[in-house]
Formats: sequence, structure tokens, C-alpha cells
Amino acid sequence: MNSKSILEKIKNMNKKTIYSASLAFTLAILGIGYMTFGKENSYAAVPKAEVPVQVSAVTIEPRSIDAVISVAGTLNSKNTSVLSSKVMGKVVALTVNEGDQVTKGKLLLKIESGEIAAQAYQAQAAYNNAKLQYDRIKSLFDEQAATQMEMDQATLGLESAKAGLNAAKAMESYTVITAPITGQIMEKKINLGEMALPGQPALKIEDNKNLRLEVTVREQDLRFVEPGKRVTVRIDAMPGKDIDARIAQVVPAADMRTHSFVVKIDIPVNKGLITGMYGKALFTAGKRDAILVPRSAVVTLSGLSGVYIVSADGNAVFQMVQLGEEQGDAVEAVTGLKAGDKVIVSKQAAGIDGRKVIVAQNLN
Repeated sequence: MNSKSILEKIKNMNKKTIYSASLAFTLAILGIGYMTFGKENSYAAVPKAEVPVQVSAVTIEPRSIDAVISVAGTLNSKNTSVLSSKVMGKVVALTVNEGDQVTKGKLLLKIESGEIAAQAYQAQAAYNNAKLQYDRIKSLFDEQAATQMEMDQATLGLESAKAGLNAAKAMESYTVITAPITGQIMEKKINLGEMALPGQPALKIEDNKNLRLEVTVREQDLRFVEPGKRVTVRIDAMPGKDIDARIAQVVPAADMRTHSFVVKIDIPVNKGLITGMYGKALFTAGKRDAILVPRSAVVTLSGLSGVYIVSADGNAVFQMVQLGEEQGDAVEAVTGLKAGDKVIVSKQAAGIDGRKVIVAQNLN
């Protein structure tokens, strides 16, 4: 055998060896993949058994509650004063700003009017002159040196001068504006140095201690409203707080367009309340049946309010409900629940949607 034949034989043997090794390696990889993925697929095909969750639940039953009529309104002051000038003149003193607390009688505004000041001076001089004339005639009359007519003229002159002086002083008093009530400055529509005009509003004062909620009640609900009756008030700015108030007045004039009446409710003094706040009055109107659930059982899922209930097959199911008025620690479920439903009240309820549950404690 020549050397060329030997070299070709060696090359063919190397090709077979390399091919056999490659084939063996490929089969090994496939075998490992089959074992690996085959095992995972086999485990995934076997459902995992979930341990049922023990929960506490309450069985829903209708309860008799007060039928409530809810009407909205705003807080207003019982006493409000809008102050304006009665004379024309320059504002030379302004002692308050919006939001200031003032007491009755406090100086608020002073107006300078040269004409009024001159009239007051003239009236005082006329009175002084009439008083001197009266005193002289009176002395002569007592000595029987003056006639009754002279005495009557002196008396009339003195009374006329006194009336003129009083009128001038009254006009002069209009240049000084004081607080007619104790309260808070709500509006200031004039500034120092400006010209005050007769009848032009300058300041507004509200008694912020004595407030009223003014609401509008429908004609058909008016039979449940009468002066002196107690009513619950809720102010939006004070969530969770009920105010025990009393109806002060039912305005005896209906709105012909809406067939409604204005009802004024006196609010006891409460820190933080100011005029303009929005609130609701809750009038009782007999009894009615309602579905109530504990507030602690209410959850929010994707922006929707609801509760978890125990389904017929023992699963926890989210049930959307429409919430109504709060009743102490409970809230009314207007829609979504019926008598006999079991509502889950356990703290872990938020994470058990679709899980098997066991009612370990029924709170009813």
C-alpha cells in the first residue's frame, strides 16, 4: 500500500470519528432537555392544592333604621352687617383688614368732611348765642322786667338752636363708623385716602360665632320639618363628625319654580366653622328596613366599592355594592347584597379573591 492510500484512509477515519462524536453530543443535549422540560411540564399539569383560608363572616339580615331625608345647604351668619357711609368725604382712618376680629363699638372708619365740620361749628355757635339770650330774658322775666312774649321767643329760639345743634352733631357722627356687632371683617371695599360716597358699601361684618345652615326642603318633605325639632348636621370640612342642631325657622314662602322651602338650622358653636361651608341636614322621617354591612368589611377594588362574600361553593367572591348613609360602625348597602349573604369581615379579606374559605366564626 503506498503512502497516498494510507493518508486517505486516515482522513476517512477522522471524519467518521468526528461525526460520531457530534451525533452523541446532540443526543445527549436533547435527552437533558427532554428530562428537564418534561419534568416541568408534568409538574405544571398537576394542580396545586390550596389550603382553605379561615375567615370571620357576618350573615346579612335587614335591619330597621331611621328613614332619613338628606338636604344640602351652606353655613351663613345669623347676624350680618354691611356698613356704608351716609356722607361724602375722604377716608382719613381705617383700622381693620379682611379677616380681623372686632368687638361691638370698635372704631373702623373715619371720614373727613370740612363742610360737615363747619356746619357743626355754626350750630354750636348758634346754640351758645340762643342760650345766652334765653338766660338774659329769663332773668328779666323773673324780675318782671320782660314780657311773656319775650320769654316765649327766647325759649323758642333756644329750642330751635338746640335742634340745629343735634342735627349737626348727628351729621358729624356719620363721619365715624364703628362696629355694630362683634364678629369678623369679611369684606373691605374701601381703602385709606379714597373718597367715601353715601350709600356705597365699605365694610361687611359677620357674627362668626352664631351660624345657621340654610337648606332647601321639598314641598312633600315639609311635614317632617318643624321649628324646634332636633336634626343631625354634617359639614363636609369636618368629616366623621355629627353636629346636634335644631331647626330655627321654616321660611313661610315657597319657591314657585321648584316647590321648595328654605329651612334655617341653628348650629352650636364649633371651632373651625366659618360661613360659606357646605353641609347636609339629616331629617328623620319614620323607619325603614335596610341592608347594613360593617364599614371594616368594605374594600375598594379597581376604584369600585364592594365586599367579599362567601359563595355557594365556598369561595371568596368580590361583590360590588352601592353604599348609602353611614349608621354608626356600619354603612348601608343600597344595592348588591341580599338577606342571607355572608360577608367576610376578616382583615386578610383583601387578598382572598377566588380562594376557598372556611367560616371559622360567624359574627351573627
